[in-house]
Amino acid sequence: MSVEVDMSGLDAMFRKLAYQTESGGKKASSVGAAIVAEKLKENTPIEYTSDRKWKAQRKWETENGVTHEFKHMKDDITLSAPNELGEIEVKYGKDTAWRSRFVNDGTIKQDGQHFAEKTVTETHEPVRVAMQEIINKEVNGL
Repeated sequence: MSVEVDMSGLDAMFRKLAYQTESGGKKASSVGAAIVAEKLKENTPIEYTSDRKWKAQRKWETENGVTHEFKHMKDDITLSAPNELGEIEVKYGKDTAWRSRFVNDGTIKQDGQHFAEKTVTETHEPVRVAMQEIINKEVNGL
């Protein structure tokens, strides 16, 4: 699962000029991705206490000598490398990406929490402002 931020509000001229510099677009994308990743970590739900019993799983692990370290989604947020356009994906790692869909979108038994959409909404303006500042610095340095 990845979170995409629509950058259509970003002034096209500044964006084009930033990508003409050697690293302006990638710097701006890195700053924006870091903001989104931090907010996604904050918005990702986590259940610290549970009355659920995973008896069958634990029994199987004990019988087969297998231990499994449970990784929380909050601790498995990754950033992709910038592509040729400087775009960076903020997403969950391979250990938790499959679970994030159930929690975010919901299932037959539970409603979705929609934390990914909330993150996009909350970070849109801060990302735009931060990226605009980086691009302005790069353009003024030309």
